[in-house]
Amino acid sequence: MQLTEYVVQVQSQLVSAAALGDESTRATAEALSTAAEPAVRLAVLAAVSAAADEITAALLDVPGAPVVAVHLDGAELRVDVRPTQQIEPAAADVTGGAASSDETDATARISLRLSEALKSQIESAARNRSVSVNSWLVQAANAALASSGSSGWGRSWSAGPAQRVTGWING
Repeated sequence: MQLTEYVVQVQSQLVSAAALGDESTRATAEALSTAAEPAVRLAVLAAVSAAADEITAALLDVPGAPVVAVHLDGAELRVDVRPTQQIEPAAADVTGGAASSDETDATARISLRLSEALKSQIESAARNRSVSVNSWLVQAANAALASSGSSGWGRSWSAGPAQRVTGWING
């Protein structure tokens, strides 16, 4: 998607708005419209990226729905629509297998506090699997429960005498 036509529209509107003024006003508007080009490109990119995020979020409840992403490639805006990756049998051990009813029938909400570093790692892992952060967390929880029995507190999750597990769940 070429952004040039949209940038030219904004520049043209700025120049048209200044047409009522004197020569100095028109020259200033012309200079400002040229200088504003990078800001207009970034604003359009931000708006389209936000729209792509909203589309992806709206599709979270649709099984197999695509993930929509937007990025800037030189002077062009690229829209990337990728199908959500299906869990391969080799990856089933890591993710807990096929989607459980909890993943497809999500109705409960919880608040989760994470460090920024952990949040970034989770976002990166979800992006690498082409799934939402929510889907990735559900898969990780299912995998933890599957590997440690019904209690959910296997060896890798146990808290030793010098460790504490704190927090709360809203649900």
